[in-house]
Amino acid sequence: MAQLRDRGQFVRFTLVQGLGTVLDYAVAVALVGLLTAPQLAASTAGFLLGTVVNYCAHNIFSYAHTSRASISLKGYGSYLLAVLFALAVRLAAVALLGAVTALPFWLILILAIGASFVTSYVLATLWVFARKSG
Repeated sequence: MAQLRDRGQFVRFTLVQGLGTVLDYAVAVALVGLLTAPQLAASTAGFLLGTVVNYCAHNIFSYAHTSRASISLKGYGSYLLAVLFALAVRLAAVALLGAVTALPFWLILILAIGASFVTSYVLATLWVFARKSG
């Protein structure tokens, strides 16, 4: 659990996540605006490209014990599963908070995004990019 308390790693992780989010958004908007791609297809393409960039950037930048040599298809598959689980946490939080509170949607969404981010960081740190023992 000490890996979760590395402040530098957390900051680097947050920066990479921000980069991936901007890239996801830019690709989706460009595909719709410039190529008149369907919105769901464009959003999916942006999301997937963002996950590829984030996975590679986390290996190279976020985690001191990983590098370009750590990048693999298996590792990306693990990262994608972690991200999809984080999305499920976000959606569950939106549904639950929407059902049991009178909070405004914007606040529910912020709380849900926070829960999703924490989930993503924990899974990435303790599973996807975990230090190999031995």
